[in-house]
Amino acid sequence: MDPATRSSMRVYYEKVHSVEVVDPYTVQIRLKEPYGFTLHMLAAYRMGLVFYSPAATQKYSLEDRRSGKPEAVVGCGPFRLVEWVKGSHLVMDRFDKYWDQGLPYLDRVVIRVIKDPVTQMAAFKAGEIDFIVDFSPEHVETLRAQNPRAVIMTGKETTPMVAQMKVTVPRDAKPMSKDRAPHPIFSDIRVRKAIGCYGIDRKEIVKIAFKGQATPWIGIIPPGTPDSADVTHLCPYDPARAKALLVEAGYGPQKPLTFELMTNTEKSVFNVIATVIKEQVARIGVTANIRLVDKVTWMNVATQDGPFDMYVEDLASLFTLDQNTLLSHSTAAWNTTRHTDVRIDDYYARYAREMDPAKRKVIAREFQEFSADTLYWNTISGSPFYEVAQSWMKDYVYNAEWKILYKKVWLDK
Repeated sequence: MDPATRSSMRVYYEKVHSVEVVDPYTVQIRLKEPYGFTLHMLAAYRMGLVFYSPAATQKYSLEDRRSGKPEAVVGCGPFRLVEWVKGSHLVMDRFDKYWDQGLPYLDRVVIRVIKDPVTQMAAFKAGEIDFIVDFSPEHVETLRAQNPRAVIMTGKETTPMVAQMKVTVPRDAKPMSKDRAPHPIFSDIRVRKAIGCYGIDRKEIVKIAFKGQATPWIGIIPPGTPDSADVTHLCPYDPARAKALLVEAGYGPQKPLTFELMTNTEKSVFNVIATVIKEQVARIGVTANIRLVDKVTWMNVATQDGPFDMYVEDLASLFTLDQNTLLSHSTAAWNTTRHTDVRIDDYYARYAREMDPAKRKVIAREFQEFSADTLYWNTISGSPFYEVAQSWMKDYVYNAEWKILYKKVWLDK
């Protein structure tokens, strides 16, 4: 809650009036107004309470913890960090004083960084690794054919795959190049609709990039999450309509539209989608130049008002509409399109204040229709998430993206 901390999660705590210690095991949280997601906020990924050792927090700086010094990273989980070589591997040993007696079963967990899915498959086939925590959807069938006994796990599409378009830029922004002023191409709603709505064939993208194993989607809430509404019909693939809107916006053979399509190397499917989009917009006379960067560069550009026209990524797992606040509230750090429309903020506020689930669902649908109409947020599809385990890895429970729990895992080998 302290502004000096510069936490991107602070938006979720703005409803908090005070926090008081009742006894050694109880705190009382008072709110400024009704907020339907208080318990969700406290428990959820990223915004929830993460417990660190007070002694370690006082002894070591935030930078020490960020750098991964084992002695500085002291939590209350079943394993303790003993080594972290960034970009290579991370080693965790069993914590003998874990509160849940008898657990964990494993003596050590070694996490290796293997970015290339083909290299992952080779290591998996050779038995060098027991588990792949994030496996590319387009390679699932290949792995299944190579390793019939592999346990392939997936679930609801709780993450959106997006093609976000920059709507505004800072007043002091520098030109993107000698040929491009900082003025964003997609500030014009006609251009956003021509490209992001009618010019993109979501069904074709899913067929090519995900081998059909995803849901074409336009709503800001992905298909596998509460209060999601299918508003995809509001953006049908319609090249003729896209061309007409571009002409209306002043583009055509004499003045062709060219934009930069940025993506990153974290997942190979990102580049596949970018390539398909490039081919699709070419059909309506538009040129998309793909810019491939590493993950850190993408994050810096996207979150720090760097220059881009459109980017392809899948964003954080979203469990309620309110959790989208982090990503598209007008003043949010992750409002990467930099829209300034406070009507978005009003939808979030109304949704969070409403305590009746049925009424909240109505607000959610209305908001998703508004989002599809303005395209401050541009979903391509749901983003399926896959984990792969060897047949000898027992009692692992799939919990979707970011929830990787090894405390009850054992190896039957």
